[in-house]
Amino acid sequence: MADMQDPADTRIMGIVHSALRRDLCRARMVLEAGGLDPVRRRTLGAHLVWMMDFLHRHHTAEDTGLYPAVRERNAAIGPLLDRMDGEHAAVHPAMDRLTAAARVLEQRDEAAAVLAAVIGLEDVLLPHLEHEERELMPIVDRTLSDAEWQELDRKHNLDTKSKRDLAFEGHWLIDGLDAESIGVVTGLVPPVPRFVLVHLLGGPYRKRRRTLWAGTPAESVPSLSLAPSC
Repeated sequence: MADMQDPADTRIMGIVHSALRRDLCRARMVLEAGGLDPVRRRTLGAHLVWMMDFLHRHHTAEDTGLYPAVRERNAAIGPLLDRMDGEHAAVHPAMDRLTAAARVLEQRDEAAAVLAAVIGLEDVLLPHLEHEERELMPIVDRTLSDAEWQELDRKHNLDTKSKRDLAFEGHWLIDGLDAESIGVVTGLVPPVPRFVLVHLLGGPYRKRRRTLWAGTPAESVPSLSLAPSC
């Protein structure tokens, strides 16, 4: 159990970011290769829409939960949080453009437009993710206790989703992770629901993964931390 004296363990933030970097990279590789069959094209469009919805919810949790909590405890961090807010505002139009292009891709072959939207999003999102990991998270570690961090995650993330949604999200997060990082993800839920989520509800994500990436170089792209590049 988390202790009020333990500093926040924010490793999950980097894991979330790494999954986003990984699948943007994978999508770009598949789109650049061209020749998408209809099933993969429709699935890729749906997956990119899902990712943008996930990212919107992730940013909302930061805007309404994490950032205000840190600002309240550490007033000196205000300018950095203001910059994070500004980066969110700059990223959201690129997210919306990708969502719109991906919805079209579900209906017809518009791979060039989706590729341009993916690249446009990477241009603004990837620097933001790096700033958050390198500059903000070390301060969050020192500002919040692990109990406070876990309560924020529960309130703004875990408690807002169904078990099926959590299972899909969890399997998406652990795709290509090392064993220690997998433990960080699975350790967010208690043992009994963890068993169900990990061992019984992973089929939908595995099916989507095969449809999207199997037989392409994108299949071997791991979760992308700050060090590796796509």
